[in-house]
Amino acid sequence: MDEELHMDVSEPQDGKTTYTTPARVQAWFLGRSRARWKRKYQKLKVEAKRLQNRVNDVSKSREQWRDEARQLRQRVRELEAQNTALQEQALKKDGPDAGRSGRR
Repeated sequence: MDEELHMDVSEPQDGKTTYTTPARVQAWFLGRSRARWKRKYQKLKVEAKRLQNRVNDVSKSREQWRDEARQLRQRVRELEAQNTALQEQALKKDGPDAGRSGRR
């Protein structure tokens, strides 16, 4: 029963392993294995490059949005300061009751 399990490898008594599979079959198998590995590696390399480009694009876009938000916050602060100054100027010019006189 043990002899049926030994299909490709036989172990002689001198301790060296000898292969019963012909060298051309081994070469074909190893060539096929190498080709599959290379195909898999190339696909993974393409996918890694695609993902890295995506990360770069997202990072660049996010930085642009941050810059724009910073500029808009600064512009809001400037406009609020300008609005406050104009309101104070209007109060000084017209007096404190100027805003209350109106239609009733």
